[in-house]
Amino acid sequence: MSRKSIKFPFSNSHGQKLVGILDLPQEEPVLYGVFAPCFTCTKESHAAHKVCRALAENGIGMLRFDMTGIGESGGSFADTNFSTRILDIIAACHAVAAAYAAPKIVIGHSISGTAALAAAAHLLQLQALATLGAPRDPEYIIDKFRQNNQITLRGDSAELMVAGRKISVRKSFVDDMLSHDVAAATAAYDRKLFIFHAPQDATVSFENARILYDRAGGDKELLPLGESSTHLLEQGGEDADFIAETIRGWFDAHLQA
Repeated sequence: MSRKSIKFPFSNSHGQKLVGILDLPQEEPVLYGVFAPCFTCTKESHAAHKVCRALAENGIGMLRFDMTGIGESGGSFADTNFSTRILDIIAACHAVAAAYAAPKIVIGHSISGTAALAAAAHLLQLQALATLGAPRDPEYIIDKFRQNNQITLRGDSAELMVAGRKISVRKSFVDDMLSHDVAAATAAYDRKLFIFHAPQDATVSFENARILYDRAGGDKELLPLGESSTHLLEQGGEDADFIAETIRGWFDAHLQA
């Protein structure tokens, strides 16, 4: 099935302009979804564009978007935190619902998968949620930064080393990350949950996927990607095709109007 892509701007909860791309099948989509990219990733990241294009070719309309302060979106990344990431995901779902139809799936990559689990309680029309290389909770990320000496606190600010780049945020970013009980949100989530994870993920270990699976309620699947897969899905499109076909297959069997 062929696809098309269109620009899709919308506003976050603070009225700032966020910019997304809607990947659509040529025919009417069977359903819509939202893809939330990883920590500092844009809508054009490997995972975002590969997975969303593969889903569009499988008949699912997907919005991938730049979070606040990233890529083409407005706002300052330094002022964001885990809470604003949750709110951006909710805003994206509401925007798709207003323009087309309520999304039936959210896919969150890395920390956005964790945020999607926290957002799900506010997105009651979701029928499924997928995490992709997601940490079990925000505290895991902060602990890893500390263990690797990749975080420096200076007064009210914090400096993070992410993929060799220095990222400046407020100290409240760290406090906010540590304030969320995503374990409880994961246990409370009672709809379909796909947990996709690279077995050799060097950024977020596969053990996180096992913990998410053990915590989760409802119908859940732990789905390892290929042995050569990476956290950012830099390799070919096989993983994206697998994710798209798995999700479309489940909806074909379980789609509710």
